[in-house]
Amino acid sequence: MSERSTDLEARAGESLLGLSGWGRLKSAVRGLVLVAVTALIFILLFRRIDIKSVMHLLSGVPPLVWAGAALITFSFPVVSALRWRLVLRTLGFDVPVARCLLIIVGIWPLSAISPSKAGDLLKALSLRDRIRPAVVAGSVLTERVLDVLTLAFCSLAGGAVFGDIRMVAVGGLAVGGILCILLIAFFGVRLPLGPKIQSIAEDLFRSLKVLCSQPGPFCGIVALTALNWLTTFVQTNLLFYGVGASVPLGFTATALPVAIFAGLLPITIAGMATRDSAMVVLFSSFATSSQTLATGILYSFFGYWLLAVGGIPFIRKALKL
Repeated sequence: MSERSTDLEARAGESLLGLSGWGRLKSAVRGLVLVAVTALIFILLFRRIDIKSVMHLLSGVPPLVWAGAALITFSFPVVSALRWRLVLRTLGFDVPVARCLLIIVGIWPLSAISPSKAGDLLKALSLRDRIRPAVVAGSVLTERVLDVLTLAFCSLAGGAVFGDIRMVAVGGLAVGGILCILLIAFFGVRLPLGPKIQSIAEDLFRSLKVLCSQPGPFCGIVALTALNWLTTFVQTNLLFYGVGASVPLGFTATALPVAIFAGLLPITIAGMATRDSAMVVLFSSFATSSQTLATGILYSFFGYWLLAVGGIPFIRKALKL
């Protein structure tokens, strides 16, 4: 039995607190550090950006903007479920869309607060009776690679259009890195890594090789990935509009990926504060610092916390606990 399968069985018997990562001392300490760093960065932001101005902007967001942003948010898990189902089917496993949707919605609350980024393992846990953990982990890693690649292309192309060397550099580095991974996956090169990292890399490479060998389904997966991020850009533009700023959609599609990459740094909860700080800098040509920070806060609410709260009733059913 593999180390990952053993770990999966152990996790299946844990409480919800344990599944979120907060039930283990090491993860809990890391989580507290993340919370502290998140709070510290926000404190530093509000030392240079008037908090009253931000709160005033948030309180003045029109009801239609709240409603429109919420509708877009509820489309995210649906598109994600369609994509994940297509990935799994391409890998040889037919999981109903309804089941994929339930899993995504059900693990969202735990993933949002997890200090150990337990989302991948939770998806494997939810399908433990049907699919090997390595296959599920590979499918999730594949989705993440395509997400990063899509965002990187947006940043690279948009940076060239807007003449912003920073965005071209970030996008170019990300595209180059992902293309190297795809080439390694295609040629089956074995990397000189530790056993655990090597196992994860092999899961990813195996999934990518299968997908790359089937152009039709692969194009469908890429199309759903692009749709998911397009709606994210539209939602962000709507939020900017709600706080009184006018930002071209093309610029949002260029700058937001860079801010999202900043939010991927494992130093804050759900990428908050780091993503907001990057947005304040990147969108300074089109919005005030107060408008951008207010938009960043709304982005976190609609992109993470709304679905996290809404998914709480579905956790146990999604994980079959």
